[in-house]
Amino acid sequence: MSAEAPATRPEAAVVARNTAAQAAGKVVVLAAGAASIAITTRYLGTAGYGRFALALALLQSFGVLADAGLVTAVVREGSRAPERIADLVANALAIRLALGPPVVLLALGASTLAGYGSSVAEAVLVATVPFAMGIVASTLAAAFQVRLQMGRAALADAAGRVASLGALALVVAADLGFLAVVASAAVGAAVTLAITIAFARRIVPLRLGRDPALWRELVRLAVPLGFTLAIAELYFRADTFIVSLSRPASDVGLYALSYRIYELLSILPAIVMTSVFPLLSRHLAHDRAQAQRTLRATAGALAMFGVPLAVGGLLIAPQLARLVGGAAFVAAADPLRLLLCAAALAYLSGLLGFALIAGDRQRDALRLSVVALLFNLALNVALVPSLGVIAAAAVALGSEALLLAGGWWLVQHRLGLRPAVPGLWRIALAAAVMAAAVWPLRERTPALSVPVGAAVYGAVLAALGGIDRRTLETLRG
Repeated sequence: MSAEAPATRPEAAVVARNTAAQAAGKVVVLAAGAASIAITTRYLGTAGYGRFALALALLQSFGVLADAGLVTAVVREGSRAPERIADLVANALAIRLALGPPVVLLALGASTLAGYGSSVAEAVLVATVPFAMGIVASTLAAAFQVRLQMGRAALADAAGRVASLGALALVVAADLGFLAVVASAAVGAAVTLAITIAFARRIVPLRLGRDPALWRELVRLAVPLGFTLAIAELYFRADTFIVSLSRPASDVGLYALSYRIYELLSILPAIVMTSVFPLLSRHLAHDRAQAQRTLRATAGALAMFGVPLAVGGLLIAPQLARLVGGAAFVAAADPLRLLLCAAALAYLSGLLGFALIAGDRQRDALRLSVVALLFNLALNVALVPSLGVIAAAAVALGSEALLLAGGWWLVQHRLGLRPAVPGLWRIALAAAVMAAAVWPLRERTPALSVPVGAAVYGAVLAALGGIDRRTLETLRG
């Protein structure tokens, strides 16, 4: 890479501390999430876990309507004018809470129309309690993101996940059944909300805003974002719903486990994007050269994580599925391999999507999301009924490739930036050496193969000069 001016040291130090705090919290979230999946899958079995995943997918899919792009709009506008953050949060919170009840009714209606049965509808109702608490917590956390204090949100999230895990363990030990498993999430949501409120009160007052002019401004800003996020969420969940309508509940459970591992492994890259989005919003408004440096550095960091994840996943997916889900879920290995490859592409396509939104090109991002959704739906409807979950995972991989190619073109032609992955050949070579080291261990537990692979990959990448201090400084600032 050419020498590039790093960010100012004070800003870099703040972002470095923020990212380190998030990383520590997200490691706890990742561990608690993996333990929760292991307990839930073994307790409910493939069919029961399929129904559990369907209920959550319904609420999450329609739940994006309760966001409607408001949190992203608050972060973007608050990053540009930090003095407005209190009013932005208060009014966004009022709008989101008003949208909550219709979202729950839509999820219940969809469950009934799809014929999923009473257990899924009841689970949706039970899950509305943590869903409502999550609306409040995520809105308040926007203030942390603007102030580059996401370590506080990470602490609240980590504490909530640990509390939820404890509640789940008690439910299973007492054999309280399916709905109690769903309800255990409310314990964690309550803990997260309490800690978030305690921290947020130091930044913004806890109130509901009633400023009609600001409501109109937020709605105007958020609607294009909301449509983009809604399409992205539908794209993200469509394959699960199509599998549920054409395959047995056990297949839904297998695919849901693969997707849940995919989601968990997206937590750590999400740390980077949480810190980078406010910076991209600021730099695209005031300093295009710095936006270019930030985009390239972030792409390099995400590729450093995504490429070895895809390569390693091809080797150890069966043992990973067994470790997380138990022996009944070993058949999830093949879709998991494809989804981990899709994850490597999704990290980069997600970055490009965030860059478009940060640069006020959300309509372009929306059009691209619609194209990817139609592509995804058409192939899933055509292939999943006969080929099953392997087809669904393959379509997800193809859809991510489409999003990456389209996002690359749009960022280049709409924002005038030049996307690139610096040092990609070094990353690929280090991943190849890692694969050679892991190959003899592929039948062993991931508790052995993953640390060995990570150590080899990191050592080779460092020896090749793939970890560049200038890149890290640019990313921090």
